[in-house]
Amino acid sequence: MKDARPRWWAEPDELLPWVCVAAVVGRLVAVAVAFPAGDGDRLWQRWLGERIIHEHAIPRALGPETFSAPGAPWTPQEWLFSLALALGVDRGVPWLVPLVCALIVGVALVMVVLRCQRRGVSGALTSAAVLICSLATVQSFGVRAQVVGWAGAATVLWLLESEGALVWAVVPVTIVWANLHASVFLAPTAAGLFAVAVILRDRGWSTVVRHSAALTLACALATLVTPLGLDLPRYAIGLLTSPIRHLISEWGPTSMSSVAFVLGALPLVLTLGVFGVRGSVRDRIVAAAFTVLLFSAVRNVPVFAFAVAPIALAAIPRRAKASEPVPRVEQICAWTTVGAVAVVAVVIPIASWRAAPASDTALPFRPARALLAEARTSPRVFCEDFAWCSIFLAEPRPARFFMDGRADPYPVAVWRDYRTVLDGNTGWNHVLDERRIDAVLVRRDSALDSLLAGRPRMWHAIAADRHSRMYVRPALLAAW
Repeated sequence: MKDARPRWWAEPDELLPWVCVAAVVGRLVAVAVAFPAGDGDRLWQRWLGERIIHEHAIPRALGPETFSAPGAPWTPQEWLFSLALALGVDRGVPWLVPLVCALIVGVALVMVVLRCQRRGVSGALTSAAVLICSLATVQSFGVRAQVVGWAGAATVLWLLESEGALVWAVVPVTIVWANLHASVFLAPTAAGLFAVAVILRDRGWSTVVRHSAALTLACALATLVTPLGLDLPRYAIGLLTSPIRHLISEWGPTSMSSVAFVLGALPLVLTLGVFGVRGSVRDRIVAAAFTVLLFSAVRNVPVFAFAVAPIALAAIPRRAKASEPVPRVEQICAWTTVGAVAVVAVVIPIASWRAAPASDTALPFRPARALLAEARTSPRVFCEDFAWCSIFLAEPRPARFFMDGRADPYPVAVWRDYRTVLDGNTGWNHVLDERRIDAVLVRRDSALDSLLAGRPRMWHAIAADRHSRMYVRPALLAAW
């Protein structure tokens, strides 16, 4: 006898989460492919990929392109991402890596849906989980390697929650993740949390405990399967304790000033606070660990959401399903909701695509190129937004800069001088003199813009756009 139950695609409650995933991914594809980069990360990452292609080696130190720290040790943890970015541009498909970044977030959302379904979460709450996770990414999404960490965490947790041999797929996932981003150490951490939960449950060295411990060890060893070897864990540990973290905005504390936190993490935190005690010991351990991660830095908001959303929403008490057929009015409302979301899945990506600005307006290319065109010697540039200086890596004319978007390998002394100039503290002009900086790219109407404008005999504005202004010392220009 045939099963009389409707298929999942004929049930609006089951279909809605997948339509929500499609809507979110559609918008992200439009943003990733059509919108130009708003920071210089993609520029230096492509430059790194080009170096790997041409030199057949991964650079391990900063070069002469920076005058503040040439020779400083560098661990390019995003080397494979950079290589893919450069190959895409060289092969005439520059949209490929941006497209993949959007689809990677889609993978993370799919894992959230599957984890919710495994816990018996309703379609409506699963859809809420998808939307909450998408809101958690609003301040962080871009063509950046860190999106791999979101999908990596979601996939690893889904695999760890699986039964049988599938759980060992965590190891190859960890190897791929390790070559793309240093957030890979979340993989052995998650495996370790699951092992702790098993130990607390079995209260002894059982077969399952040994299995979990072996899996944790395998994940830890998998993080070393990269050309960087032991330097990758050294880099990750060093970054956790680095004094420069408080100088980089995305490593700042998580607070109510973050839209992503308020919309994408706070609802989950509150849900856990009210209903979290209903979860299993394992879920409570995982939720507690990722909550600590959440409040360690604002950049961890998306990771927290993808990891914890299924746990939080599964803890909400559910009504027992009614045995009576669903009233026709409710069916019509449910299908209307699915249809509306499907329309949104089409309309918003189209609107986002059409709203994309021109590719040369997101970064200050015009002031930077004006400097290179007018300078009679190779300029030494300071950028108020340090990521802007990555522009000079891609320009054919030589220029050296104080600091660029790579950020992490620059020593503390460089960061200290950067903050002195940026904040206009006592001695800011002494730093510019001592470092022999003869060009400064500032944000329009910033404090540094006002300081330089107030010294017209020492600094001249030669070019500007909507967001930035370029100042130079008169001696740098042939016309002066």
